[in-house]
Amino acid sequence: MRAGRSAAGNVGSDRSRTMLETQKITKDFGGTRALDQVSLSLSQGEVHALVGENGAGKSTLVKIISGALKPDSGSILLGGSALRIDSPHHALRLGISVVHQQSSLVPGLTVAENIFLGRVPTTSLGVVDWSKLHRNAVELLDRLDLSLEVHRRAGDLDAASQQITEIARALSVSARVLIMDEPSAVLGASELARLFAIIRKLKAEGTAIIYVSHRLQEVFEISDRATVLKDGRAVGTYALGGEVDASFLIRKIVGSEWVERAPERPRGPGAELLRVEALTKNRSFKKVSFALHSGEIVGLAGLVGAGRASLCKAIFGAVPVDGGRIYARGKPVRIHSPRDALAHGIAYLSRDRHNEGIVLSQPIGTNITFPILSRFVFGGVLRLRQENRFVDGMIGRLRIRSKGRGQPAAQLSGGNQQKVALAKWLSTRAGVFLLDEPTVGIDVGAKSQVHKIIADLAMHGAAILLASSEVPELLSLCNRVLVMNKGVVVGDLSPGATTEEDLLRLAT
Repeated sequence: MRAGRSAAGNVGSDRSRTMLETQKITKDFGGTRALDQVSLSLSQGEVHALVGENGAGKSTLVKIISGALKPDSGSILLGGSALRIDSPHHALRLGISVVHQQSSLVPGLTVAENIFLGRVPTTSLGVVDWSKLHRNAVELLDRLDLSLEVHRRAGDLDAASQQITEIARALSVSARVLIMDEPSAVLGASELARLFAIIRKLKAEGTAIIYVSHRLQEVFEISDRATVLKDGRAVGTYALGGEVDASFLIRKIVGSEWVERAPERPRGPGAELLRVEALTKNRSFKKVSFALHSGEIVGLAGLVGAGRASLCKAIFGAVPVDGGRIYARGKPVRIHSPRDALAHGIAYLSRDRHNEGIVLSQPIGTNITFPILSRFVFGGVLRLRQENRFVDGMIGRLRIRSKGRGQPAAQLSGGNQQKVALAKWLSTRAGVFLLDEPTVGIDVGAKSQVHKIIADLAMHGAAILLASSEVPELLSLCNRVLVMNKGVVVGDLSPGATTEEDLLRLAT
């Protein structure tokens, strides 16, 4: 049941059914106010979306509710009673469970061990009851209609399977409040459909759910209400539907009259810059052939597990291939490592920006110039002034919101971290860019900026392979789209003559 709209245009919850409330939550980090008197209410059996730009305060609020951070002021009420949440373990005991955006799994432990981490069943002798552990894991996954091998190590799973394990772990406790932080970022269409089925089942059982997402289509499909955060403040809470559509929310998120404009599609194609012939990686992809030309953006579509990520890594030399040939500017080349790829003008942006894209503990400047540091070394001496000037230019060009080149990447919002990862590869002057999910987990404003950067690259003669799970992104940006299904390219489509249904039909 959706709450009625108040005269102010916001909506309030039915307090008789309120499960969780935050009242005037404030949190400062040094001189930066991350949250400024944020109030939010969550009702029993409600899916409440939390939306806003990167850096708006969503993750900080989630961390406070889940006990990972303590507020400087304000209060949290659970079931009408004020309480202090001392730690994530305390939150779990209170019935507050979180599905994290970034994997928090222990790579060396199995799926079953990760699901019941800290709560493994034991025998009367106090040792782990392995049989019961595996049985409980199988029963939970079956109940959730999730398919995973419970004996597999988490470190051996792909990103989607790791996220499914995170979801199973969060649901293995009898949570009254479930927080899902960008749960769909690495899920394909079939996994997403199962996730929504689980959410609807939990909602019917009375679980209160906070759903954090940048994908507004999902927000409207699964949520009852949405609270918009901007610059650490709650702009408002709105019942979804009617006049509150995606455009309405975007205006609230961005803070201006927002008109989404797809960047001009590159005219392409020019000279051939990259060609692969019958490229094969056992159990990942086989006999993949295509060419990339100057001024061209070629999309790479497919469900999770179709082989897109492995193909990009193989071309970049990050994983070995079992067969096939790679040609750079018409000449056969051997690429055994990323160093080889860069020498041939090929750059690769990983979808996993935290583990493979940037070094979170290092400053922005160090991240940007890491591949080209030798460019600023003369006679064995680093010309720091030249390096700083270059970094400042990249920060300005990509509109990276930061305190300056010395700020650690970990302190940036997701969208600005993605821009730093892009800046690192733009600095290499590569001619071919392999971009794997370049807009995953970033807000609508940052996504628009990244799209413009990609289009500008092609306009200036780069060749781009854009792997994405977002079909509208592929159809609006690309000159043509390759579709992968179970490791095989099954289609080469023209966006102008292709619908989303056409593409998805080939992918499935």
